[in-house]
Amino acid sequence: MRCTARLLALLALAAVAVPLVPFLAFGTRLDEMVARAIDPRPTPLVMAAMEVAVLAVDLLLPVPSSMVATLGGAELGVVTGTACAWLGLTISAVAGWWLGRRAGGLALERLDPAERAALQRHEQRIGPLLIVLTRPLPLLAEAASLFAGGAGMRLREFFPAAAGGNCAIALVWSFVGATGQSSEWLPLALAASLVIPVVLACLALRGPLTNNPTPLNRFQPEKWLR
Repeated sequence: MRCTARLLALLALAAVAVPLVPFLAFGTRLDEMVARAIDPRPTPLVMAAMEVAVLAVDLLLPVPSSMVATLGGAELGVVTGTACAWLGLTISAVAGWWLGRRAGGLALERLDPAERAALQRHEQRIGPLLIVLTRPLPLLAEAASLFAGGAGMRLREFFPAAAGGNCAIALVWSFVGATGQSSEWLPLALAASLVIPVVLACLALRGPLTNNPTPLNRFQPEKWLR
C-alpha cells in the first residue's frame, strides 16, 4: 500500500496546485477584469454567455464562482441564473475530472492489480460524497474534481455527484443574488458569497490539519479513506 499512498499524496498535491497556482499568480486582478467587463451591464443574453464561460474556466481562473453565480442571479433571475451557473460549474467539474484522468492514468497503471482494486473501492465508497460536499468550497471543489479523475473515478459515478451538488449551490447563490437585487442589498449578498465559501473551506481544512499534525513526508491518505 506504500505505492498507493505515495500516488494518492502526489495526486492530492497536484490537484490542489492546479487551481492554487493561478490564484497566487493573479490574485484579485481577474476579479477586477470581470467587474470591468460587465460595466456597463451587457444584454441578458451576453450576461448569460459570460456567466457560463467564466464558470466553465473556473478551474484555471481564480474568479470566485459563488460571486459570479450570485451576480448572475441578480442580473438574470433565479431560473436563468441557476441554469447558467449549473452549466458553467458542471463544465468546469467535468474538465477537471478529465484532466485528472489524463494526468493520473499513467500513474495508476504502475500500481499492481490489488492496489488498483483497493483504490477503486475507496473511491467508489467515498468519492461521490466527497464531490458533493466540496462543491461550495473554493479550491477544494476543483481539487476534488482533479483528484477524482486521477484516482480512477468513473464518469458515470462522478457526473451525477458533481451535477447534483452544482445544481444545489447554483440555486442557492442565484436566489441570494436575485433576492439581494430586489431588496437593494446586493452588495451585502456579493460580500456574503465571497466570505461564506472561504469560511467553509477553512473549517473543512481545519479538522484534518489539527487532528492529524503529521508532516507531509509521512502523509498516509489511505488512513483517511478507511
